[in-house]
Order: sequence, then structure tokens, then C-alpha cells
Amino acid sequence: MKVVLFLFSPLPLKPAKACIRFVMKVIPFTIFSSYKTTYINICISFKNLSLMEKEALAKKSFTESICSLYETLYCLSRSNKKISKNIVRVDNRYLMSDALKKKNGLLISGIHNRSVDISLQWINTQTPTVGVYKPLKNPFMNAYVKREREREGNKQYTTSYKGVKELLKGLIKNKVIVMASDQVPQDGMGEYAKFFDRDAYTTTLIPSLANKTSKPLIYIGLFSAPQDYLKIIIRKSPKEISAQSMNLTMEKMILSCPEDYSWEYKRFKRPPEGVDNPYKV
Repeated sequence: MKVVLFLFSPLPLKPAKACIRFVMKVIPFTIFSSYKTTYINICISFKNLSLMEKEALAKKSFTESICSLYETLYCLSRSNKKISKNIVRVDNRYLMSDALKKKNGLLISGIHNRSVDISLQWINTQTPTVGVYKPLKNPFMNAYVKREREREGNKQYTTSYKGVKELLKGLIKNKVIVMASDQVPQDGMGEYAKFFDRDAYTTTLIPSLANKTSKPLIYIGLFSAPQDYLKIIIRKSPKEISAQSMNLTMEKMILSCPEDYSWEYKRFKRPPEGVDNPYKV
């Protein structure tokens, strides 16, 4: 599988992303169903922009999502050392390093900014982690990705009640827990909270674990940096930890570079009763 992924990502990141952006200038975006989702999400989240500005942001974001896919393929087929060379800055690193020095457990909430696997790879070079993930549809790819993510003593469990129990066990043992918190959770594992001023079904797992165990919580995202390098941004959690404060923290991170976020995900696909699904209108 590593050879296959290598063949699909033969160029270094910088020239590869330049090529992708050039090609996307001549390809009509409307042929991609995921571009439609991106545009809908941009319209929902940036009501103050003009139609031209929304379309420009949607096209830029969709192009960067394709670049992010390439980043993931590259990450899953290269060494940690080669990947780390592309990360030139870490903002607020002390929030993580101070917590790790105390060896009293830590909760890390990630967002789907650029390549999640590069983010996770960077985190795992700093400390072993326990995390949960949504299995991929292809069983061969799923097994490979899980194996890659579990290098260096890390543990990954499926997003399920069993996975939640493993996270809680890890925190009790003062381990570092990492998971993304910006996707729609399973029924019964979330609540509605505002996300860009719209009700979004939001996971309560991270806030629940933080409040139950009193472990510190930080947020981490991967962002673009000058000259097509990458940077990590770390933010501390507000004192009041809830699904709403979590969404607001992620919003602030996303707004620092909106095109880096994965807007092609149907974040509002489970609206409250009586509200239309925006992707089916």
C-alpha cells in the first residue's frame, strides 16, 4: 500500500501543490459534487460576503482541499523526518509542552484543516497518543492507515462506545488523548450548538471527558505558511468547557485562514427538527 500511495504522490509537496493549483484554474469546479457542498457551507458560514466573494472563497478552499489530499497521500508514504521538514512554525507550542511536562494527561482536539494525518504525525512525534477515528470504506486502506497512525506506540480505536471507554481509560492513566471534534457524531453522542451562527449537531465527547477528568484541553490545527510551507497552531480552551465553547474556539482558528478548512464536509447534515437539510434543498 505504501508503494501505491508513493506512486500517487511522487512530487515533493511544494511543486505538487503548485501543479494542482495550476490545473484547477482550467477545470470547471461544478463537475465536482463536493464543490457544491463547499459552496453551500461557505454561503452558510460567511453571510456577509458578496456572491462573488463566496464563490472565490469556495473555489480557493476546494483547490486547497485537493492539495490537502495530496499532503495526506504524501504523509502516509514518507518518513516522519521528511514530513516534519515541511512544518516551519508552531504557534503557542508551550501550551502543549507545559502540559506534557506535568505528565498528568492531556486532551487534544483537532480540526479538519489541511491534512489531518500530517497534524497527527506531528503530535505523535511529540508524545504517544490514544485516539479514535472513523474507519475508511476500503478495508485495505483502512488497515494501512490505522497501522501508520499507530506507529511509535500510539493507539487508535473506532469511534464507538468501546472507543470512548478506551479514551477514558487513557485519561485515567494520564495519557494524551487526541481526536477531531468538528464532524457530525453518531446519534446520542452529541447536542446542538452554534457553529458559524447555525445549529450544528456537535460531539459532546471532548467537553464531557475534560469536565469529568479535569484534564487540560488544547486545540490544534494545521495551516498553510508562507512559501507553501505548513505551520501548527495551538490554542488553549476557554475556562468554561462545552460543545458551544468548543465550536467557538474552532471558529476562531478557521477564520484565521478560511480556505484551509475542509468545507467539503457536510457539517450541517443533521439539522434540528423542522429545519431543512441545506444539502438536499
